[in-house]
Amino acid sequence: MFLVSTDFTTSTHGELGCITCHGGDNVMDKDAAHAGMQPYPSRDLQGICYQCHAGVTDTFADSIHYNLHGMQNGLMAFSHDSLLSDSPHHDEIFDKNCIACHATCGDCHVSRPKVFTGGLIDQHNFFGTPPMDQTCFGCHGARNAGEFMGTVGFRGDVHFEMGMTCMDCHPVNNFHGTGEVNDSMWTKAELPSCYDCHDDQRPGQSELQVHNIHGDSLSCQVCHAQANNNCFECHVEYNEDQTGLGSTSTVRLMFRIGKNPIQSEMRPYEYVTLRHIPTYVDSFEVVGPDLLPNYDDISNWKYSPTHNIQRITFQNESCDACHGNEKIFLQEEDLLESDSKANWNLIPVVPQ
Repeated sequence: MFLVSTDFTTSTHGELGCITCHGGDNVMDKDAAHAGMQPYPSRDLQGICYQCHAGVTDTFADSIHYNLHGMQNGLMAFSHDSLLSDSPHHDEIFDKNCIACHATCGDCHVSRPKVFTGGLIDQHNFFGTPPMDQTCFGCHGARNAGEFMGTVGFRGDVHFEMGMTCMDCHPVNNFHGTGEVNDSMWTKAELPSCYDCHDDQRPGQSELQVHNIHGDSLSCQVCHAQANNNCFECHVEYNEDQTGLGSTSTVRLMFRIGKNPIQSEMRPYEYVTLRHIPTYVDSFEVVGPDLLPNYDDISNWKYSPTHNIQRITFQNESCDACHGNEKIFLQEEDLLESDSKANWNLIPVVPQ
């Protein structure tokens, strides 16, 4: 059958029966059988999934994948309000555009994300570890997952070429949450670090003098990442019946190094790889006027943990490939007239 495989009927979830999760009635008449049916039962985190997986659903309720706090806080940082409920226009933007990336249990463990293509991954079979190419790629394919797998850019990540997946670096709490509310993806617990596997390459401990010389002044990606996907000047428009807001932007593959916009004890680097995000001052003008009054206070070139690592890259082939090479550093000519004024703070002095 197309929707349900024979193997599923004898699996743990299959033995529960259709109506346990989806509702409806177990009768022969089609209309009566489907009355009250719930096609997406995992939307309610206190529903059917909770009955067997309460520990997971309790933490997932506060995870960024479920509630999109990162997107919400990022949107509100541009406004004079701190909460969506304080601004009907921003609430509408979030509800009709941003929330499309929200994920439920089913979007990873049995179906493809709805924002991708939707539909069952494999005839209703459930996956304890979701297949990366069907799930992670669905939401992150234009950037990190696409770059990791080599579908975006010039070459994939050396770790992917060795057979690794997202879950080999990201612990499960990066997806399911910990029960703590995170303001952004950068505050997640146990974010991966290159040193998790390459502890012997820490500055001062490496056999490679170039690692020791540069110390913590460079993020690993500055030397080992490749060009990433950059988006510019996003325009948001209503769909025909005003129920959704679609967006379009210009896309360019680029490699730029700049000053670290989120320098901290965890990320002490002076120089990092940057990625341009598409937000600009008129992105949401179709919804209302002057919705991003703080636009010039926030850079739209962002710290990028680019996921396309290679040991040898064009910028680390020699000292001269980086030092004095203005082309790979963010420069004044890279900034568009529509860019935030805060980007000027990220332009570095090119090392000679």
